[in-house]
Amino acid sequence: MDVKDSGLLNHLYTNGVISEREKGFISSHAALYEQNQELLSVLIRKTKDQFDKFLDALDSTGQRHIRSRITDVENNRC
Repeated sequence: MDVKDSGLLNHLYTNGVISEREKGFISSHAALYEQNQELLSVLIRKTKDQFDKFLDALDSTGQRHIRSRITDVENNRC
């Protein structure tokens, strides 16, 4: 998942999914996998509506394949 270069963080911030502080903290990590890990740990504490906005942001930033992987896992758990 491309957190920074794709514009995903900006999209999440603009749509009220993450705060400015959360955005800064996620961005502060040097390694991409650390940014992804931090974003996911932030998303765990969000509402279903905010998580749905995250999924939409993946579509908007050209990462539909990531959304598909996530929603496939969700659907298989039910």
